[in-house]
Amino acid sequence: MSGYALTGAKPVEHELIPAIGDRPPVRVTFAAQPSLLSIRAGRRAALAVLRKGGPDVEERAGDAFTAEIIRHNILAWSGIGKDGEPVEPTPDTEILDAEGAVIGTEPGTISDFLAEPRLVEAADREYVLPWSQADAEKNGWSPSPNGTSAGATQEGNIAGSPATRDGSGDAGTTTAAPPVPTKPRKRARKPAKPSGN
Repeated sequence: MSGYALTGAKPVEHELIPAIGDRPPVRVTFAAQPSLLSIRAGRRAALAVLRKGGPDVEERAGDAFTAEIIRHNILAWSGIGKDGEPVEPTPDTEILDAEGAVIGTEPGTISDFLAEPRLVEAADREYVLPWSQADAEKNGWSPSPNGTSAGATQEGNIAGSPATRDGSGDAGTTTAAPPVPTKPRKRARKPAKPSGN
């Protein structure tokens, strides 16, 4: 029996939304599996949300993880347009001042994709969740949080990383702590010393 299970490197295409009338289906090509960069970005995004807290924090942290996995692994798509014209996937672009300092960001079409709940939910269902489940089954790990899917946050393993883009929240590898006993231990009573000794 082999140990670690490898995954092929060939990109995968998923139909996210079927054709409706004369509208073509929405198909997205993703990397064969999430890149290490995307997993780290997802962990930072989730951790940033968890640190802020607030209502539905685990769900929102899972959503942040999912968004980064999708953002960094979209390679191509079809059936997606803007203002009536087809568009290609493009990343966000940094806006620099005269000295070269970043003063803002111009959202790309991938950010527009991530602003559409139906597209994100479908990408999560077809790409992120199957990857996390398959990875867990093949290699014996808990699934990564999958964001919009309810199963992601229920796994309780969301804090892998947060949404900050500066890398400050990147978590390193840790080892599991030894199990904590759940039953109280009683000390054995010592026999009393005879008085006068």
